[in-house]
Amino acid sequence: MAVKRAHMITRGYLEAWSNERGLVHVWDAEHEINKPQSLTNATVVSYGYQTTVTSFDLEGYYAEVESQAIPALRSLATGGAPDSAGRSAIVSFLDMHLERGRYADQTKVKVPVWMGSMTEPGRMAEMALGDRLTFARDVDTEAIRLDRLRVERWTWRVVNVQGGLVTGDGAVLLFRKTHGAPLSAVTFPLSPTRLLIIGDGLPGIHPQFNLMIASKCRRWLVDHVDGAVARTFGFR
Repeated sequence: MAVKRAHMITRGYLEAWSNERGLVHVWDAEHEINKPQSLTNATVVSYGYQTTVTSFDLEGYYAEVESQAIPALRSLATGGAPDSAGRSAIVSFLDMHLERGRYADQTKVKVPVWMGSMTEPGRMAEMALGDRLTFARDVDTEAIRLDRLRVERWTWRVVNVQGGLVTGDGAVLLFRKTHGAPLSAVTFPLSPTRLLIIGDGLPGIHPQFNLMIASKCRRWLVDHVDGAVARTFGFR
């Protein structure tokens, strides 16, 4: 069954930033929102992952990724050490987050496509977000997929970050030691105070780390309900 209220940033992941009432502070560039929102409403796109042109069950795939990864992410954030299956689940989650993030500012864009076969007459159709995400998985050869790089085998560590962390649709950051070099490190905020670092190409935490996350977000930035961290680097 189609999911009417699809979260572009996984609700279970955003819970780490919520208060006891289930509120987070959301900046939504498209709708010009800058206020606390409930987890139920944060980063929602109506029928975002429904596919009509393709037959792939994108909603089911994303639901499975989230169900496997969220427990592993929560364990990692609280000092646990995921096994190989947990690491693989987290890598799939990071790839999903990257996929969604690339289209966060294009949720209403529809692309015309001609559909036909040897046995049926052709017709024009429109690819909405779910179809575009599905097609991109196969045809966007330039997009980095972490599972293909086997980053689950890289060095993993979790560090505390003083001053707090924001998150958003661009929260997965990719680093190279030099321009044009292979990917050497991946970072992802697990909570407002815990940062996952995969790889060895990041010797220390960049002082403008939150600003780097914000610069990669196409539509949504999320902070604790008071919005205090984001305001330290210019969000009002």
